[in-house]
Amino acid sequence: MPETVTARAPLRISLAGGGTDLPSYSARHGGLVISCAIDRYVGVTVHPREFEGRLRTATDRCASVEGARLHPDPMLRACLTRAGLTRAAQVAVFADVPSGSGLGGSAALAVSLLHAAAHPRTPDARELAESAARIEIEDLGRAVGKQDHYIAAHGGIRILRFDASGHVGTDRLDLDPGVRAELEGRLLLFHTGVGRDAGDVLAEQNRHTLQGHGDALRRLHGIRRIADDMAGALGKGDIDSVGELVERHWRLKCGLGARVSSPWLDGLHDRALAAGAVGGKLLGSGGGGFLLLVCGRGRRDAVRLAMAGAGLRELRFRFTESGSRAVSLPP
Repeated sequence: MPETVTARAPLRISLAGGGTDLPSYSARHGGLVISCAIDRYVGVTVHPREFEGRLRTATDRCASVEGARLHPDPMLRACLTRAGLTRAAQVAVFADVPSGSGLGGSAALAVSLLHAAAHPRTPDARELAESAARIEIEDLGRAVGKQDHYIAAHGGIRILRFDASGHVGTDRLDLDPGVRAELEGRLLLFHTGVGRDAGDVLAEQNRHTLQGHGDALRRLHGIRRIADDMAGALGKGDIDSVGELVERHWRLKCGLGARVSSPWLDGLHDRALAAGAVGGKLLGSGGGGFLLLVCGRGRRDAVRLAMAGAGLRELRFRFTESGSRAVSLPP
């Protein structure tokens, strides 16, 4: 890699279907997720030389090691190894949100790093997504699905279909511009200040699903149906129904594991509803991270005020059609 390369991949919000992409469910019943890429990113800059031949990385912490296999961060170690960046390189990672936020940051990191390492070849988005998913599922043994990797690689607002064979279908939802603008205007994101590991939170759901736990399967079937309803509502431009569906989704999701929510997080959710939100849910696996709220008509400012009063910081965003991108400087 003679050039210095910068790559970035978008974060995402999922409107419905989260959890049905896990193989423990999708391999038996088929999964469906409605996911939206947003203009917040995780990215990397890779400089392909280091004077002493070591591997230097800069994230929240800096590290200098003889090779990728000695890197102290398991996620970055696995990403660097898959990308072939094992030594004699300098890698800087940047992100718009903290780790463990529920916006698909681990997947965006993996996709952007793989994209940077592949440059100047332009990898297919599916290739990027599958390679990034293997890092988390195979190399790290995490109980996660592939929705984050696919939306980071492809971008856009998409219906992601997960069939029993493991194939992932990616259908773009081309919303009417007016519908898209109204949906953006009714959605708000607030950071709860609580970080968590998605794999840890999802492990309980994964275990219950594999064991055929009746209540867990009933809830996941319900979440799968909500994803179908969400696709229909968006296709018709029925934004009022989006909030109701998000709220139903959250009620079902809360029963999938003891770590999905907490009394304090439930209180934040209820505070938002009292201020005029019609639906809300924690993104990703739950347990903390970002709270997604769907505001009632004319209630956006009131919801913002209520969340600010609870000490939450807002993350403003817009949808983006762009997936992972990479650019380079010549040597």
